[in-house]
Amino acid sequence: MRGLRVAVIGATGNVGRALVAALVREGANIVAIARTPSQLQRLGGGVQSSPLDLGKESGDLHAALHGAGCVVNVAHAKYTRTIIDALPDPSLRLITLGSTRKYTRFPDQKAAEVLNAEAAHADGVNGLILHPTMIYGGADNNISRIVRIVQWSPVAPLPHSGRALMQPIHRDDVVRCLMTAITRDVGAQPLILAGAAAVTYADLVRACGRAVGRRVRILSVPIQAMLALAQVTRFIPGIPSITGDEVRRLVEDKAFDIGPMRARLGVTPCTFEEGVARMLAAGEIAGRHVI
Repeated sequence: MRGLRVAVIGATGNVGRALVAALVREGANIVAIARTPSQLQRLGGGVQSSPLDLGKESGDLHAALHGAGCVVNVAHAKYTRTIIDALPDPSLRLITLGSTRKYTRFPDQKAAEVLNAEAAHADGVNGLILHPTMIYGGADNNISRIVRIVQWSPVAPLPHSGRALMQPIHRDDVVRCLMTAITRDVGAQPLILAGAAAVTYADLVRACGRAVGRRVRILSVPIQAMLALAQVTRFIPGIPSITGDEVRRLVEDKAFDIGPMRARLGVTPCTFEEGVARMLAAGEIAGRHVI
């Protein structure tokens, strides 16, 4: 890893910042690519900054990637074909962070973009695409938002009593997977990144409540009522909003086999309870842990 030049696209995002820090610790030379120059400056010394907005310009991306030994896109999978076209050498290794959202049965623009990115990788790209489940930890907007909701109310409305399964993965485990994919040939087949075990939405919400000393009661509501409630959240001050698409995905099971992740990447992820404990220890959740 020492001396390897790695271009990180989306370097100022939640995963990007943690990945840059891990790469720096291992002695890699970093080219950090993101939209906002001021946020790039916060990454600290020893990082070469390259402010670029891939949604508006791609001409300078080729130059920014020159000399890289590996390119990692943790910004958005929709930029995959733009990045491939900008690679100085077609054999340059590319690691893309996709999403298990590609499995949704509902019409979804992001899912279509992830599937398009996977197809682009299948066209002979040197590297692979990794599909994480919900990422939490750090400055996430997933579990942190649920924590804010349970702090606001001791009652959590969920469709079907929150029986659907999910398998969130901690940001640090995602970074560990990326670090292995950067340095080792682990095959080109797409990989799912998920937490140690699936949990129901209801149990996940209760665990978030315990983290802030709140005993949460799950209220089962019809999905149509949840969709109506989602519209209302946009107008209630102090409560995080939720979209209709997010409500629909609350009834989809998202449970995955992590055997391939363990075998190919050598990463055993933490449980959700362990991940929440990490967030508490890091000061990412304001509250106290109550069993």
